[in-house]
Amino acid sequence: MLKNIAIVTVMVESLDITELAYQNELSYKLIHRGKISEKMASGWDAENVAGRPFILMGPTNNEAVYLRFIESEKFDKNFRSLKTYGWNAIEILVKDTEQLFLKLKDSQYFRIVGEPVYISDEKSIKAMQVLGPSNELIYFTSIEKPEKTGLTIEGASAEIDRIFIMILGVDNIESLRRYYSEKFNIITSDPAPYRIRTLSNEHGLPIETKYPLSIATLSEKSLIEIDEYPKASVYRENMANELPPGIAMVSFYVDSIPNTLPFISPVAADEELPYNKRKSAVIRGPVGELIEIIET
Repeated sequence: MLKNIAIVTVMVESLDITELAYQNELSYKLIHRGKISEKMASGWDAENVAGRPFILMGPTNNEAVYLRFIESEKFDKNFRSLKTYGWNAIEILVKDTEQLFLKLKDSQYFRIVGEPVYISDEKSIKAMQVLGPSNELIYFTSIEKPEKTGLTIEGASAEIDRIFIMILGVDNIESLRRYYSEKFNIITSDPAPYRIRTLSNEHGLPIETKYPLSIATLSEKSLIEIDEYPKASVYRENMANELPPGIAMVSFYVDSIPNTLPFISPVAADEELPYNKRKSAVIRGPVGELIEIIET
């Protein structure tokens, strides 16, 4: 049922710095600027977010996959997503990871936490990791030998292209797979052990530690990666009437919105970009992750 990733909502400390960083260093462009409406905030069960400024940004090739940055009034500089369950990392498709590494290594806005490495023995995919201006974790990934990836993902058409994977940290990968299968009719791959450098570093574990990982292929443009996190991870603190810190919510396009899902508020249509009067609604997932679905 879930198709392409539509919007990734991130709570940030400063919209001005965020806009500057993503424009100047990632060539992302400003799509829209506004304030969160009461209707929109109510639909997210986050009434306190109403009136807060936000910006919508996207890649230069006009792919309809957006970053929505909302300025937080309660920004926590010490929050680290990898210590918590939920939406924890954004993975952006790029043409050349090595070139981007050279560009960002002296950046004042993005801090490299994982240098470019091949993530498989086939040397088909290379990825690096950075922390953004508000400590948002971003993977930049280049697909160098698509025929050896086992994936049917459409390649990059811009130097820094669209978000193509969202990474979800969970407490129990099997129960999460069942939930997404039952609620969204998503088929996930059998879990396989993978090294995740940034996760091991954050938890002080050996770099060779492996974690169960499963992939949900939504379309030729979008995937969800499900990682089972160390038991020391915690559920993300979510204050009443607020969005969660960090990557607060991920929105997906669907053909139609079923009436069988446990929405946190009634289905509604919004005129704000990028909804354009289309219906949307939000579900809270098994580890507290917010999942918005937008009818196409």
